Amino acid sequence: MNKEGVKVYLTKFDSTAFKEYRAVMTVNANIDTIVKQLVDVKNLKKWNYKTRKSELVKKISDSSWIFYMTHHLGWPIQDRDHVSKVTLTRNENERIITILPENRLLKEKPGYVRLTNFKGFWCLKKVSDTQTLVIQQIYGNPGGHIPAFMINMVITKGPFDTFRELRKRVENLNKK
Repeated sequence: MNKEGVKVYLTKFDSTAFKEYRAVMTVNANIDTIVKQLVDVKNLKKWNYKTRKSELVKKISDSSWIFYMTHHLGWPIQDRDHVSKVTLTRNENERIITILPENRLLKEKPGYVRLTNFKGFWCLKKVSDTQTLVIQQIYGNPGGHIPAFMINMVITKGPFDTFRELRKRVENLNKK
């Protein structure tokens, strides 16, 4: 998919029926403006696709946190939740945020399917003081009883909507 400056690529692995995606865009915003949005757990629900709740479970350090999030996927699919360890690594012209499951800190909650098999990252590369290349790559098994073909049919919608909303948010913040 290549729409509105957002490109979404899919990869199929032999070991699973679910596809991994990589989304890419360039935004007119400073690299650190984007980082602040990506680690602002209280406000992720305002722009991250289908996120209903996002909260900090634990601050490990100034560059590592545990986040809890819930996602409403719509009937007839049961809502999902996950606990993630989020780690920020800074280099001169690049920021990398890794996302891995961290399920031992919170018990599973009734009414949700807990996501336990996922991994991903955000990679931000400074193009200039006012432009940043944004890359997100995620693999996840949604758990429960959703056929892989159903997930794979709609997998590009989530990253596309997330990137579109993130772009609006950071470009508006950059104007202030």
